[in-house]
Amino acid sequence: MAQVSNLPNLTNRTIVNSEIPPDHPAKGEIERGLRAILVGLPDEWRVTVVCSRTSVWWVLRVDGPGLQLTTVLADPTKQNAAEMTGRLLAALRGSTVVS
Repeated sequence: MAQVSNLPNLTNRTIVNSEIPPDHPAKGEIERGLRAILVGLPDEWRVTVVCSRTSVWWVLRVDGPGLQLTTVLADPTKQNAAEMTGRLLAALRGSTVVS
């Protein structure tokens, strides 16, 4: 007989839409890092990185169950994996998504 579990479905779908230029040295590391933070969380997550075409600012937006994060990275020195994943992790910890 199959066992029925009351555990939540921890499989998720993470959709990343990134305008980080293909030649940006940290593009892959940033995108992988943002995905990695969300692994194991339930339901669907959407990550969007919008990059200004005329200035230096970026916007990171993350939407998922229990969290909507929008943060502006106006300083190019903050446009890296450590900073961006750190902001996402802090937002998750400040929400009801993770403890």
